[in-house]
Amino acid sequence: MKKILMVTIIFSLVLFSACISIEEENDMIKYETGIYNDKNWNETIGTYDEAVISNEKTALEIAVAIFDGMKKFKDSERYIPQSVFYDVQDEIWIVTFGEEQKHSDIFIVGGGCNIAIQKKDGKVLRVWFDE
Repeated sequence: MKKILMVTIIFSLVLFSACISIEEENDMIKYETGIYNDKNWNETIGTYDEAVISNEKTALEIAVAIFDGMKKFKDSERYIPQSVFYDVQDEIWIVTFGEEQKHSDIFIVGGGCNIAIQKKDGKVLRVWFDE
């Protein structure tokens, strides 16, 4: 009984200290605003040149972050990701959000939100709502 209690206490302390560590790490991030002083955006030396949105999981995560940060109408606040489409010709990811469908045989037309993201650099090309 004492061993179980001791293991539980140790486990709790480790878990608690991990939570504190994560919070402290986030508190250490410095946020600033102003005018950035090194605006050499066209410099190619040291520039990463591979695709930044290389798979559907990354496209989905980026689109969810964008969607969550958007100002939305009340109806669209409950939208969830529905699909990810990759346009092989233009190398564009299109992530579609819509209302949760309770039955797989029912398809709701319109009312969704789409986010198109460029594979090579993550540029958001368009965000649009269906009618």
